[in-house]
Amino acid sequence: MKKIIICILLSLSLLLCSCSKNDNVNIKETNSKNYIYVMYGNNVYDNGLIAGENPAVFYDFETMEKAVLCSRPNCTHTTSECMGNNVGNCPMLYNGYLYYFSWNDEIKELGNGERKYLIFSKLFRASLNNSEIETVAEFKDCAPREYDGYLLYNDVIYFTGDNMNPTEDEYGNIVTSNQGGTHYFCSIDLKMGKYINYGSIYDGDKRYSEASHSSSARILGYYNSKIIIQYEFNPIPVEPQELDKFDFRANFIQLTFEFDPETKEMKESNIPTTSYMDENTYVYADIKTNKSYVVTPDKTYEFDCDTYYSASVLNNKLFNHNESEWYDLNDMSRHSMGKYKSYMVVSYYKDSYILFNEAKLIKLTEEELLELDKEE
Repeated sequence: MKKIIICILLSLSLLLCSCSKNDNVNIKETNSKNYIYVMYGNNVYDNGLIAGENPAVFYDFETMEKAVLCSRPNCTHTTSECMGNNVGNCPMLYNGYLYYFSWNDEIKELGNGERKYLIFSKLFRASLNNSEIETVAEFKDCAPREYDGYLLYNDVIYFTGDNMNPTEDEYGNIVTSNQGGTHYFCSIDLKMGKYINYGSIYDGDKRYSEASHSSSARILGYYNSKIIIQYEFNPIPVEPQELDKFDFRANFIQLTFEFDPETKEMKESNIPTTSYMDENTYVYADIKTNKSYVVTPDKTYEFDCDTYYSASVLNNKLFNHNESEWYDLNDMSRHSMGKYKSYMVVSYYKDSYILFNEAKLIKLTEEELLELDKEE
């Protein structure tokens, strides 16, 4: 496969107003991978991260400062004129631009009591140099689900989209939801502005009535040169009074699919639903054995812990955010996150681990991490 290494070292003289002071902040946008994968709450780059605050900001791992994603002179960042207030909660930073989706819908009255549900979706890009915003592509067959994960590879953004499952109730009103319905796999070429809908990811769930309001699809990441997609649904009818006792994790059917961005082919995958994934490694939990596994090209590691909801692997360390602990893959030792148990370990940068939680950024060396064991 042709490897396009996106090594962006753009010394952008961005007049971005700091949130804590009025100094200008220079952002160096870097990405050493041949792809970019972001989702809401996990929008991380080599040297910083984007947080979907209001307005959106960039946290710099070098300076440990944050800057509003806006370059308008004298902007107060409190109005709709501010770029940071326009790019949503999960923009993608690439090549001097912020890419972000927006969509809306409406019910069109056709006459004779008939109605039609319409979707209007767009991909925008905003310049980091001057905050100018332009439309990259428009499409009307689905609403993008970018907050659950979307991916850029070779100047093409890949994402899942929902038809919003429009259904008519007994009074003739059209009700919509991003649960159930049809879930598409789509792409937009950033150079050409070309939108492609590759069709429904999976239709086998349509034989289950419960799936009609429980199914969903999202991109998990990029592994072994493939884009990995999760599709899940509940096949079991559940009475409202039983919801608090229903084990969604055990009863939902979860399938994975892999899409080859070179051949444009999709097929079902044997990779389980993961809590972390990069191009060479993934983490998953097996609820039947109550164990978690880290799969690498050379070895599979087994742990007596639950990483089902959130994990990361950085510098050969497994961080289990579910249980506020971490494991050293070199010797399989377990360690505590101590007072930082509510933080996510999001990156390893210049011999330090970057922790983030609720607009707070912490940088710890490995020695400082080990010291947290004393607090357990």
